[in-house]
Amino acid sequence: MQRFLERLKLLVFGRPIATGRSERVGLKTRLALPVFGASLLSTVAYAPDAVVDALRKGGVQSTLPVMALAVVAIMVLLGFAYRSNVRKRPDERGDYGLVSDKLGPTASLITGASLLVDYVFTVAVSVAAIAQFVAFVVPGLGDRHTSIAVASILIMTLAHLRGIQERARVLLVVWFGFLLVIGLVVAFGAARPDVVAPSAPTEPTWSSAIAFAGAIASGAVMLTGIEHLASSAPQHAEPRAKRAGRTLILAVLAGAAGFLAVTLMVWRYRVSGWQSGPVLLQTTDRIFESTWPVWVVALPAVAILYSAASAVFRRFSRLTSLLARDSYLPRQLAQQSERLVFRGGVLWVAVASAVIVVVTGARLEQLVHMYLIGAFAAIVLSQFAMVRYQSLRIALEPSGRSRIRMKGTRVLHVAAAIVAAAVWIIIAVFNFAAGAWFALALVAGLVLLMRGIHSHYGDVARQLAIQPNDRASARPSATHGIVLVAQLHRPALRAIAYAKAARHSSLEAVAVQVDPAATARLQRSWGELNLGVPLVILDSPYRDLVGPVLDHVKSIHRLSPRDMVVIYVPEYIVGRWWERFLHNRASMRLRARLLSVPRVVVAAVPWHLQSSLDMGDGAAFTQELPRVELGSEEASTRG
Repeated sequence: MQRFLERLKLLVFGRPIATGRSERVGLKTRLALPVFGASLLSTVAYAPDAVVDALRKGGVQSTLPVMALAVVAIMVLLGFAYRSNVRKRPDERGDYGLVSDKLGPTASLITGASLLVDYVFTVAVSVAAIAQFVAFVVPGLGDRHTSIAVASILIMTLAHLRGIQERARVLLVVWFGFLLVIGLVVAFGAARPDVVAPSAPTEPTWSSAIAFAGAIASGAVMLTGIEHLASSAPQHAEPRAKRAGRTLILAVLAGAAGFLAVTLMVWRYRVSGWQSGPVLLQTTDRIFESTWPVWVVALPAVAILYSAASAVFRRFSRLTSLLARDSYLPRQLAQQSERLVFRGGVLWVAVASAVIVVVTGARLEQLVHMYLIGAFAAIVLSQFAMVRYQSLRIALEPSGRSRIRMKGTRVLHVAAAIVAAAVWIIIAVFNFAAGAWFALALVAGLVLLMRGIHSHYGDVARQLAIQPNDRASARPSATHGIVLVAQLHRPALRAIAYAKAARHSSLEAVAVQVDPAATARLQRSWGELNLGVPLVILDSPYRDLVGPVLDHVKSIHRLSPRDMVVIYVPEYIVGRWWERFLHNRASMRLRARLLSVPRVVVAAVPWHLQSSLDMGDGAAFTQELPRVELGSEEASTRG
């Protein structure tokens, strides 16, 4: 069974990769764009749906171009602000590291929790959008949105557990292919002369104002991939900061252009919204009035949505490893697997996003309302951190053009922080009942969880720290050896031999009496072998094997509190998986209980049966250890 499991693991995860083979490749802008910009560009596939849905509820769909321009303005403002982030702080810690350094641990906790929630919803929204696109082009799958979304998550999870990374040139084809089909759709849509002009915008009312605010907040989903670009500088070629800033701006401008073009076509062709599927495919269908162009648009759209969700797996696992190193998450999440993958982070984001998809039924309109809380909370805090960073730099610069430029950059970050905060408030207020409350609760719960984990690790560190004149290294006044004996066989003799070799202050064998007849046979055999070790029988009228041993160990400590007790537990090791179900595993439970007792050391003494030797390198175990001879006093006693 063990060999089968090892072969299965090798088949699923692949061969281990040595640490020395891990090399960081510096990407130029043309390759970095598709690698790090897929998340931002992929939102073009579903962001127009969110804006149209918000405007339709207010009955003001005719204002779609104005709303699109407002969203583009927000994108450009935050894009240039984040370019400043990257140029000033070109490291992989991104918003979390920046906020941690400039605003303190509490703000960094909120940022880390917000980003984790944002990443989980990015995966959920992307796979839900994939399901929408697939169901539109294959009508027979219309009621299988959840299955398609969960299957997409499963494929991504297996790929990332194996350490498979998409080739940069493949992503290049996907990224520019999606832009190309968007351009073709817009070009053909603008060239058709037989389209009835949309009606003029209606007079603004309170309901339309609410719809406008909701539309701008929904359209802000276009910014959700910007944090990935902000932490991508270490993967760029030199000069990293300059290249990363250029990549970020190009990705933002490309996403803004694609979003504006698609929304203008949606407005021109009066596409209503969610009822019939993604508005991008609805618009394509109305422009070409044919099926094959819809497939041409759907395929690259699904590909870039998959790329965006797949990239989140790496970002999420990387962020969890950073949080784990800072003792805010379990430290196991900072450990890489044999394939140089943060396996714990991959599984966390896969399970969390799959649960959200199943609970919401992969309904894209509901997921979008939950989506933006985490992303914009991190954006707001990062911009306030940059304001503080620039203020500190200005204080060190007495005068000159550099000081003027710094003040201008600070104004940029102040404006970005105010706009992002306003968008976050609008999202929290207008989308609260629609699902934003759930994202807020997740962020708050994660903050409390990470604070508790950090407090625990701090408490453990204080207890483990070496103190002046520490008594932890002091030798115990005496050590008492106890060999647990259920029956007299070769594993028991091996355990007794090891215990004798340790030369304890005292040594005894202990057996728990459950069956008086079996105990009598053990005593007879013990006397016949004359092992030179006293046998202590502990009575257990209720057939409990653990309690009497614990009471016996505690009685030794009561007599000598400073003494150490070493307990030897003989065990025989089987090789076949089914053999493990045929043998009593009480020794494992006993060891677990004994380890909780202070000043007790538990030593498992294994005896390998032939089946275990056959499953491994049997030649290394066939030679028995030399017999441990008795001391002179013991020898004279036996003589």
